[in-house]
Amino acid sequence: MDRGRELGAGTLVVWWRKRPEERRQWVLDPLVGLGPLRFGMSPPEVREALDGAVAVVTQGGEGDERWQWYSEEGVTAVYGPGPRLVAVAVDATSGPMVRLGDVELIDRVPSQARADLLALADRRGAGARVNWSGDVEVAAWGVSMGATQERVLSSDGCLRRGDRVRTEALFVSSGLADDPYGTEPVIAWRDVRDESANPGAWPVRALGRFGGVEPICRLLTMHDCKIAPSTY
Repeated sequence: MDRGRELGAGTLVVWWRKRPEERRQWVLDPLVGLGPLRFGMSPPEVREALDGAVAVVTQGGEGDERWQWYSEEGVTAVYGPGPRLVAVAVDATSGPMVRLGDVELIDRVPSQARADLLALADRRGAGARVNWSGDVEVAAWGVSMGATQERVLSSDGCLRRGDRVRTEALFVSSGLADDPYGTEPVIAWRDVRDESANPGAWPVRALGRFGGVEPICRLLTMHDCKIAPSTY
């Protein structure tokens, strides 16, 4: 396992890459939970489910937590009112390996994970769409994929960008599944509303189920290419 490093004035950059065999192996139970985590858990229950792991960052006060980052586990717990667990973000390089059916979702080449997830959605009749970053999202399963570039430690101990891009994911409860990144709990954790949408995203959605001309026209309109259904 590669660890982080100390930088000036005692500041610790928390970074590492866990090998697949070193990670927890979790199974996704769509809209219910993943691994030992169940949507609806309180922050203390989440901590207990993670074997007493300590959240290195907590947004909100005790009893009013908005989200918690468990760096050693490679997961971020996102809370709604209560507070109760409504979403879990899994890190690409240190989070658990999460499986849905026969598809591994985390720490993969994005194009391969996308192809496998779309094939699974097609077999099970689940509609696949594109999210804000141009990655696959399946509302029926509460899955919103993402990707991040690896960061590695050079021989002289400096943190730098690696050459590979690997998959990460956000898993949400049923109340957030229709628009995960547009919901208040997720916005409190990561607000992407001012970030540019991936301009190359729409071909990914074209691989999903459209069910006619109108959905295609809506998709093109989302990407500033307005075409009326009557044009076809």
